[in-house]
Amino acid sequence: MPDPALRHSKTHPAGLYFIAAAQGAWYFSRYSTQAILVLYLAHVVYTAPQGGAFPGVDTLRRLLSWEAETSNPQALASTTIGLLALCMIPTQILGGFLSDRFLGRRYGAMTGLIFLTLAPIFWAFDTSFILALPCFVLGLSFAVNLFAQVGDLYADDDPRRPDAYQIMSLVQEAAVIIGPTFCGWLAARYGWHYGFAAAGSVMLAGTLAYGMGWRHLPSPAPSRDGARGRGSSPLALLRLGGRIALLIPMLAMIFICNEQIYDTYLIWGEQHYNRHLFGWVFPASWLMSLDAGVSFITQIMAIAFWRQYTKRRGAPGEWGQIVSFGGLGLLAPLVLACASADHTGPEQISMVWGLMFHFVNDLAMATIMPISLALFIRLAPGNAKSMAAAAYALVARLADIMAGQIGQNLPSWGSIRFWLLHTAVMGIGLALLIIARPLYKTGKLPT
Repeated sequence: MPDPALRHSKTHPAGLYFIAAAQGAWYFSRYSTQAILVLYLAHVVYTAPQGGAFPGVDTLRRLLSWEAETSNPQALASTTIGLLALCMIPTQILGGFLSDRFLGRRYGAMTGLIFLTLAPIFWAFDTSFILALPCFVLGLSFAVNLFAQVGDLYADDDPRRPDAYQIMSLVQEAAVIIGPTFCGWLAARYGWHYGFAAAGSVMLAGTLAYGMGWRHLPSPAPSRDGARGRGSSPLALLRLGGRIALLIPMLAMIFICNEQIYDTYLIWGEQHYNRHLFGWVFPASWLMSLDAGVSFITQIMAIAFWRQYTKRRGAPGEWGQIVSFGGLGLLAPLVLACASADHTGPEQISMVWGLMFHFVNDLAMATIMPISLALFIRLAPGNAKSMAAAAYALVARLADIMAGQIGQNLPSWGSIRFWLLHTAVMGIGLALLIIARPLYKTGKLPT
């Protein structure tokens, strides 16, 4: 329970810093491995002879044969990332349900952290590579409990609560900047396995730090029946699924370009960008660190903009914020389509175009992502906020799937058509969101 005596103190509970350490390690490891993984799959795993050093990969290749051309490593790599995202849809719901009803948030979070520690360690060895895939999926499915735990540290009216989430956001962005940069450099300089091993080492340190702060971590008792927690009862969960379920595909379509950054964009950038820096070609995985750095700046810009807007015109509506910046986001893939049209010859695309792309995309996402999360939480019944957060995570998972589906066609479509399709999908999602607006005027879901 939050301590009322500390409500007006500027000091944060000790538990926040242990959660921040774990979440920073999670983001460091996740985005480091994700930046390396798609390139590793395309260049090593799927180019290795069948029956070679990766046990189980031949079975995975046959599983993907219905969707991707098995002779094209790039298509297989993109489809694999999409398959991981597809698997997370049921497991994330299951992870939230099990944590709410049986494990509790503290044990649920620790379960996720352990799986996330195992994943990069398994990826660091060829013989255990295939085992890392389910560990990665399960880890992300349970680690979402960390988000809810931050809220459990404070009362709803505690003025320190917004500052706590800002601290978490800064830790996450710093981890995403440092992780892919460092691990990507290790992978490029010494070999892929060193990059995965470094991510696993940091993840292990974060998991141990979380365990060291165990007594400081909040863990509300799980609700095993509707009487103890109306928001976590099966009937309430069905009610929660109503209008929130409609939001998931519409927002996923708007998120698709942002999620493509963690998928085929890395392969595309490796092939098309002029990545020379002072006579040295920087790794393609650093594009993810570049995105994190730009995102850090655009988040500050978005906060300043909306503070000024609120002072002059009053608090903006969630829907208006999402729609207006969703329109801005449409321009991001158009930037790369224009860059591709301007460089149809052998000349590589200047990173100036890349900076423009990341700036426009990240400025849009700096508003859309936190505001859409707030919308999910507001719509949820009182005791189902964790499930609402899990449902929001499905937006990115569905966007990952769509990005993977589009990504596998890059070799045959070409760059211009590839990026224009992103704009079209985002435009459809934005139009559907505008059309569906009247369904959400009443506030919370009916109970």
